[in-house]
Amino acid sequence: MAGRPGRYLHALIGCLLAALLLAGHAAARAQAQPPLEFDNAYQAELAAESAALRARIQQWPAPLREMNQQISAALRGNDPAQAQRIAEALSQRDPGNADVRNFLGKLQTVNGQPAAALERFDEAIRLDPDNRWFYVNKAGVQAELRDLPSALATARSLTQRYPQWSIGLNLEAALLDGLGRTADALKTYERAVAAAPPSAQILTNQGMLQRRLGRQADARASYEAALRLQPGYSRAAAELASLPR
Repeated sequence: MAGRPGRYLHALIGCLLAALLLAGHAAARAQAQPPLEFDNAYQAELAAESAALRARIQQWPAPLREMNQQISAALRGNDPAQAQRIAEALSQRDPGNADVRNFLGKLQTVNGQPAAALERFDEAIRLDPDNRWFYVNKAGVQAELRDLPSALATARSLTQRYPQWSIGLNLEAALLDGLGRTADALKTYERAVAAAPPSAQILTNQGMLQRRLGRQADARASYEAALRLQPGYSRAAAELASLPR
């Protein structure tokens, strides 16, 4: 159960992209079944971003809100190509809207257009450099393209702006691990577990790396800390149960 860094990193990126794609589209989001169990901290952060996005959308002019509802309907109908066409029209109507640029980038990702998606994420970041999830989206696509050095650079842009956000530090640590920079990954996990929000998922990730490096006692301590933070968190429980007695 110790796992490989690439497998976890791919699952983390895929799940984040799936969850973030549907932020602000509640009916479509209800149909999503992410492949990786997010802990309470991740779920709370994603829910907060979704709520903030919905609040921003409510400030849009009525015609643009109607277009957003059409995007939701296309997603419910499992038609991301139609959703992208509507998002492109929405982007033309409101070219200075960072959320629209970001969402168009996520749809382009789903529709197999990663290069275009990266351009949209860059545009979104230029329009609103304080939105943390825009960096997560960009790094996710770069990681999906197996351009881990560029993904790491994006993650570091995020963690330099938000050095106490554990979610960003976890992403940076996972990318460092994926690049084989285990010493740097361990240091970054240490920063992540000391940051906010506290996360059983991040403690579990730290333990998995410690176990791969032969640090069984440290791994056990990390898993136990994860379960104290969130009793019943299944990833931590499974990893702890698989440790040699």
